Amino acid sequence: MTGIYQTVVVFAVLGLLALVLRYFVGNDRRPVPDLDGTDFGLLSEVAVVPTEEAANVIVQKLKRNGVRATRSRNAPYQVMVFPSDVANARLVLKT
Repeated sequence: MTGIYQTVVVFAVLGLLALVLRYFVGNDRRPVPDLDGTDFGLLSEVAVVPTEEAANVIVQKLKRNGVRATRSRNAPYQVMVFPSDVANARLVLKT
């Protein structure tokens, strides 16, 4: 009888441990990483150009005027800035 009791207790402890670990560790709700390169998070698009060179020229122009900017990796190239810089970026691009 003692062997069965010990076996039941071991399985009960393991089950309880599994539930506790599942509650604290197993519930991973972090966002899935963007593997295809289409999600730019907080950045807002201010221009779309067909060539990498044109995108680089626009990014450099924005940076010279104090606007933090970047571009996408794939054509058509999107020039993006933070939402707080969108108005300034559009003003710079108009000139």
